[in-house]
Amino acid sequence: MASQRVIVVGAGIVGIASALQLRLAGCEVTLIDRGEPAMETSYGNAGAFAVSDVIPLAEPGVLRKVPGWMLDPLGPLALRWRYLPTLAPWLARFVAASRPRKVAELTQALAVLLNRVNDDYAPLIERAGLNHMWRRHGALTLYRDEAEFDAAQAAWDDKHRHGVTWRKAVNGEVRQLEPALRDEWRCAVKVPAWSHVDDPYTFSRGLFDAFIREGGRFVRDEAREVALLQGKTQGVDTVNSGRLAGDAVVIACGIWSDRFTRQLRYRVPLESERGYHVTLPKAGVALHHFIQCASESFVILPMGSGGLRLAGTVELAHRDAPPDWRRAHILIDKARQIVGDVDTTDMSVWMGNRPSVPDTVPIIGPAPGVDGLYFATGHGHLGLTLAATTGALLADMIRPRPGDFDVSPYRINRF
Repeated sequence: MASQRVIVVGAGIVGIASALQLRLAGCEVTLIDRGEPAMETSYGNAGAFAVSDVIPLAEPGVLRKVPGWMLDPLGPLALRWRYLPTLAPWLARFVAASRPRKVAELTQALAVLLNRVNDDYAPLIERAGLNHMWRRHGALTLYRDEAEFDAAQAAWDDKHRHGVTWRKAVNGEVRQLEPALRDEWRCAVKVPAWSHVDDPYTFSRGLFDAFIREGGRFVRDEAREVALLQGKTQGVDTVNSGRLAGDAVVIACGIWSDRFTRQLRYRVPLESERGYHVTLPKAGVALHHFIQCASESFVILPMGSGGLRLAGTVELAHRDAPPDWRRAHILIDKARQIVGDVDTTDMSVWMGNRPSVPDTVPIIGPAPGVDGLYFATGHGHLGLTLAATTGALLADMIRPRPGDFDVSPYRINRF
């Protein structure tokens, strides 16, 4: 089979991993981005391979919580009210996705992807020489007591039915697993298959460096539009480099993918699910596991430098709205409730735009009516988690290989 020339637009973690998978599959791959690789949303994520997150955000019961969250500008979910008219169609689809039958369908679609994450990542991590960064210690989801866990057990049982292995730890065992936790956390769920990386930016750049070593090409420029001729992709037209010719184009620009969906008049409900983080390089707290706090909807990433990254919460606002840094600083108070006092010396804060679709299931696959055009966007909080799997699926589509993987749940025209 002749080598396919593929243009991947967007050098975040999804674009980087997809470009590497395509290059390893034998394609001639050009990766293009207006900025440095992995310096947008991929720079500051929480570093998790969140393989147990099979239930969509619009899970049953979440709608009852949303009004209370939205009244609290520092709560787990916040909405910039001036943005409500623009966001209303997305919210309507979010509500529609919360119907029990729909949730069951979406959970299955997510589980199919998440159950293969570690297998898809392992060869890329090995090839890139990044095994030392991949911490396969599992994750702990914390509950204050048995009653709080009991309220969540039905969801954990549903996850188990979809391939997630977990076990419950109580009282002294919780402290054995993580001695740094405060005594009030008396119940936890451990997911052994969950893993994390020491530093998401360094990890993403490591995959990018592997892509270049494997013969991939990077162009720093802005892609203006997909070049088309009689319904066939010709490549992309750029601001400064003219046309980059290609037999196939992959749009993996995260929240900025909407430039291309608008060009081709696809109606895609893609909005920014803004997330914040605080990095504490001298936190003075040693953790072994990735920590999730169920009641507070935030996470703690133990970083390779010995520091901690506190991340989480959702803010629905325009991608260009000014950050509300209170949402970052409140994470410090939340962390102190879990691990006690932390040192904030040399701390930094960050905000990024996660590309979110209302049903949580990412868009992966060919564009209808355009030969050679593919989309890989809408990953929300699962961008790092699903990057290698997304790339593997795209490689199978662009250089067809025998298989029975059903890609229809991830199609762009499902909305």
